[in-house]
This record gives sequence, structure tokens and C-alpha cells, in this order.
Amino acid sequence: MELQLSDEQQMLRESAAAFAARHGGAGRFRAGDCAIRRDVWSEAAEAFFFGALAPESCGGLGLGLAELCLVAGECGRHLVPEPIATGIIIADAIARCGVPEAPAGPLIAGDQVILPALIETPRGLGHDRPRTEAVRDGGRIRVSGAKIGVAGAGDADAYLVSASSPEGLVLVCVPGDEVRLDAGTAADSTAVGQIRLSRAPAEELAAGSDAHGLLDALLAAAHLATAAELLGVMERAHEITLDYLKVRRQFDRPIGSFQALQHRAVDNLAAVEAGRSLVHQAARAIDAGAAAPGLPSAVLAHAADGALGVCKSAVQMHGAIGFTDEHEIGYHLKRAMTLAARWGIAAAHRRHYLEASESGGEAAAPARRAV
Repeated sequence: MELQLSDEQQMLRESAAAFAARHGGAGRFRAGDCAIRRDVWSEAAEAFFFGALAPESCGGLGLGLAELCLVAGECGRHLVPEPIATGIIIADAIARCGVPEAPAGPLIAGDQVILPALIETPRGLGHDRPRTEAVRDGGRIRVSGAKIGVAGAGDADAYLVSASSPEGLVLVCVPGDEVRLDAGTAADSTAVGQIRLSRAPAEELAAGSDAHGLLDALLAAAHLATAAELLGVMERAHEITLDYLKVRRQFDRPIGSFQALQHRAVDNLAAVEAGRSLVHQAARAIDAGAAAPGLPSAVLAHAADGALGVCKSAVQMHGAIGFTDEHEIGYHLKRAMTLAARWGIAAAHRRHYLEASESGGEAAAPARRAV
């Protein structure tokens, strides 16, 4: 499937590709250089990536999820460890909450890093009523609880946290120095961890129905952007493998001439093309306000399964060298494993899509262009 992009979208994709090629690559993962580098974050801000979704009234570009997926896809192709797409989504969420005490300007300018902390259980997706509690203490809110699977844990200036209060759901911003961090590493060596909150002071961003709407839009964008990043990872893994099949020789001929490997390569190509079609059609449907309930979960589940399948196949077709850190192909598999679990496993997303479809719930996200 060849995407039909406008001139502006093509320029955005080329800009994202150039940025990702400079700052990504297996070398960073091989060297353990997977933390959020502030120089990389600042350059992303200079390219105005973080203002892509934010409304023009807040200093953003007011673009849609179709454009977000173009940026995320290039970050996936080039193995950029920084969560650039997440930064774009959080800047938009802060801009839309309309709280004067929490302006989006520093996020769009790259001066501040706020990361989402929304998941509480291994099979949670962030949609469920949170067990994290928020109570009012005079004129402030204090939050207690724990969040798991926080990507980039320890690299953030603050965290966007969902919590339950006597009035209902609230979204708050908790300073990074007010949380207790249990840090770990994911399969690709990027940071992931759990944050614990004990009456941590927080800034309220949204409450009640506003919080529900903001959270639904945030999760829809995050799920779709992750699917796009997985698409980029498997696209590049497939391309690397095709090149390898042309140059690796056995029995005095390229291994790409063996029918079994040709069939496997065709299956991988079909998975890539199907994933590309689904991701970008879903993005455009959400931008137009015509998405089916739970669609981002369905897209992410499909992308996770496809990326893992393609990357595993790519490693196998490389033979022994594919299982070593010497070759970059293994890092595509590790990256796919990490992204596939970042917002919940594929089975949980399929269940969420099924439940949303049966209940006839709200659409995945409001029309982006209407803002």
C-alpha cells in the first residue's frame, strides 16, 4: 500500500526520518544509551514535533493522528529509544486540559518531559477505574497508589497520573521528585518501572467527564502511535532481511533463491502491508470522527502480533548471526517485544475491542480536526 500524502505530510515524514536517522539505531541500544537524552528531546522540539497535535490556540499545529503516526513510524524504523510520540500526545493533552497552572508551552518547547503513568495491573490498559486515590488537602490534591509499566521511568520531570476521587476520575500531574521509583529495564534495555505515590502533591488537570474524555483521547492516540511505531520496526526488519537474502550465499547461490525463504518473505511482506493499511486507515477514521468503538485497541493488537511475527521470522532467516548482538536485526525484535507490551498485551486489547463493540460504547476518539 502506497500512502497518498499531502505535501505537508510528506515534508513532516521526511523531517521525522532525518531526525530519527540521526538519533536512532541499534548502536544506542548496544551501548546501553537508552535513556531520554535532553539534546535529542530539544532537537525534536526544534522540529516542532511536540506541537504537532496541540491546538493552534495553544501554540501547536493542530494536526491529527495521521501525522502523529508518520512521526511514530519513522521513530520505529530507526529504533529511536526516546518516546517522541508520547511527548507529542502528552503536550496535546496538557494543552487541551486548559489549566493555567499547567501550560503546554514548556512541553512543546522541549523544556519539560512529562510521561504518562496510567496502568496499574499487568493486564490493565488504563481504561479501568484506577485504584490510585486522590484526596483534597486544603487547596491541593494529594495522590496515593502505584502505577506500573511506566516507560522512561526516572527520566521524567513529572508524571501524568489517573486517580479516583470522591467526585470521580481525576487526571493529575505529579512532580518526579515526589514519587518513589522502582526502576527496571525492558527487553530492549530502555527504562521501565513502577512509581509509588504516598500523599504526593499534584496539580489537577481534569476531573469528571472532562477527565474521562481526555483520558480516552490520550489512550486512543497512544495505542495508535504505538501501533505505528511497531509498523516502522517491522517494515525496517523486513527490508534488512530482504537485503540479507540477496547477499548471503549457500551452495554457491543466494539464499533468497530458496523457495522456502521466498515464501516466508512474502508472508512477512503481506503482514507489513496489512499493518500499514490498518494503521493509517484507522488514524484517518479517528481524525474524521468516524472510528468504531475500541478501534485503537484492535489496531494495536494486530500490529503487536504482526511485528513480533515478522521480526522473529527475520531473525531466523539471518541464521546464527541474527541471534547475536553483533547484527542489528535482533534489536528490532527486542524493540518489538517492548512496544508490544507497553500499553498492555494484545489479548487484553482484543478483549477490550470486543467489549467496546458489543456494548456500543463511545468512539475511540473525537474528531481531531474539529478543534
